[in-house]
Amino acid sequence: MSHSKVFVPLVIASMGACASVHAQSSLQLYGVVDIAAGSFQYSGAKGSAANARLTKVEGNQMITSFIGLKGTEVLGGGLKAGFVIESFLRPDSGASGRYGSSDPFWSRAANVWVQGGLGQLTLGRQGSLLFVNTLQFNPLGAAFGLSPAIRLTFGGTKVYDKSDSGWSNALTYQTPNLSGFTGAVQVQFGEGASKDERTSYALSARYVSGPFAVGGAWQTMRSAEAPKPSLTAGQAQNFGMLGVSYDAGFAKFFGQYGAFANKGFTSLENNIDTRLYQVGAAVPVTKSGKLLVSYGQSKEEEASGSAPVDVTHSILTLAYDHYLSKRTDVYAAFMLDDKDKANFKKGYTYTVGVRHAF
Repeated sequence: MSHSKVFVPLVIASMGACASVHAQSSLQLYGVVDIAAGSFQYSGAKGSAANARLTKVEGNQMITSFIGLKGTEVLGGGLKAGFVIESFLRPDSGASGRYGSSDPFWSRAANVWVQGGLGQLTLGRQGSLLFVNTLQFNPLGAAFGLSPAIRLTFGGTKVYDKSDSGWSNALTYQTPNLSGFTGAVQVQFGEGASKDERTSYALSARYVSGPFAVGGAWQTMRSAEAPKPSLTAGQAQNFGMLGVSYDAGFAKFFGQYGAFANKGFTSLENNIDTRLYQVGAAVPVTKSGKLLVSYGQSKEEEASGSAPVDVTHSILTLAYDHYLSKRTDVYAAFMLDDKDKANFKKGYTYTVGVRHAF
């Protein structure tokens, strides 16, 4: 047999093997850009900068804009692996991050994962279980600008100031879907030689059956990474959140209840316990558009050894979201922000925006 008769089939076979390898791997560039214009005002002390009305172009009202890169590879034997790196951005100014220089560049995600029949293990910076649970059970999702649930827990008006929406130095195990049930355990290592930064823990569980879903998450924060301030020895923040949703066809209804407690804080501002709830609905009004309504309220109460504060903070959001295509939607929203505190005034926000995913 001639060498050419052997060589040609080998080349074809090797090309087929390469194609097979490429077919089982993927690499994707993706992201979302959200930008709006309007008149913005938040609850604050009368005459203060916090309560000032500003007309401006502002990004990240429905979702925090980001750009990401992810890849997967099939390893065989029922296993696959992948990575995710995602960076926040502010499209109104072109700046990176959410908060400026204090926000790490890959602050949305920077992790690798391995998945098999027994579940998925993820290592690196990733979304916290409490944040994921919070966005799943309110009609405005992860809208830091407009969602009462997000603003009262992770947004600029929250009292839970040590917790970020993402955890660094984290390891997460998530179960496979077991007849509608999924669960997860998450650990954030303090990685400090002193006793100030200690390991944080989180748990979550979710059950979905047809139009009904229920879920809960709990975490104890004993360490924090930039852009959040570090904790000191003896300090901890504990937070639990329950959520439920039901899709009735003509509308999807949502409800949430959360409880928050500080430990080891001495300042009046931080030495508080909080209860909060949120109710909302997403109502289809056209084939491409939904009316979104959400009301949330938190109540801060004195913790042991502190003076009474008893501050109630209420947020009401009404929005209409209309999809022009699968990747592009436009929205209009009104938000009432009311913090019941001495000498505080209400804030009223009116905004219109566009969100594009790629």
